[in-house]
Amino acid sequence: MDENLSFGREDCRAELQCIGLRIAYFRRLKNMTQMDLAERVHINKNYLSHIESGSANKAVSLPLLIKISRALDVELAILLDLNDVHHKNFGEFVRDMRNTFEELKQLNSELDKMKEQLDTED
Repeated sequence: MDENLSFGREDCRAELQCIGLRIAYFRRLKNMTQMDLAERVHINKNYLSHIESGSANKAVSLPLLIKISRALDVELAILLDLNDVHHKNFGEFVRDMRNTFEELKQLNSELDKMKEQLDTED
């Protein structure tokens, strides 16, 4: 067996953390709690927490990732996109995700205010 192809969990830690961060990001974007998402995909909330932090002790199955992507209404390819991990250091990736999340929260808040104004005008 090619030694380059044999690796353990530690060898893919950044990738697992990236996938977990994306799941947490889209879950929050949908205003879902960990409990909400865990119940929708029929897993324990603690297991979901470990998946989101990239520290799950057991492998995350492809069927579970598909269920999560469907529950979040996000393409599986987006959850599994690892280009950012390989082109940036992981700290930069995390900062970018947090900044994007904050920008979207602000945009959602502004849209909510606009909707309220439109509703009061009717």
